[in-house]
Amino acid sequence: MSGGAPIDGESRDDAVDVLKDLIEWELAPQRWEQVDSIVDSLADAVARGDGDALREATAELELTGPVRITRIGAKSVIPVPEETRDRANHLVHALGRQQERQQQERADASSDGPGGDGDGTSAG
Repeated sequence: MSGGAPIDGESRDDAVDVLKDLIEWELAPQRWEQVDSIVDSLADAVARGDGDALREATAELELTGPVRITRIGAKSVIPVPEETRDRANHLVHALGRQQERQQQERADASSDGPGGDGDGTSAG
């Protein structure tokens, strides 16, 4: 863990959404380099469980996405490079596994109940 806030469900969902969108993007090669750098930051935030860093990287990734207007003389756009697509898919799955773990932990904690010893009766 890091000093940042833990990753919450909303942050995780936002990251998954933009990572799934990324697979459909078409950008100039230089923009894909920016995307790769941001995906590195996202992966690092996930590995550290840093929700603040995850939200920041997600917002940056959203802003790096395609724009509707193409400038005159702009370089051609290309679809997502295979390596970037694979890394995005890996992160989507990692975030999904993290969510499943947190849901299981909450279910386990609620089955013990407050002050109980796990058998449904109160200690004492």
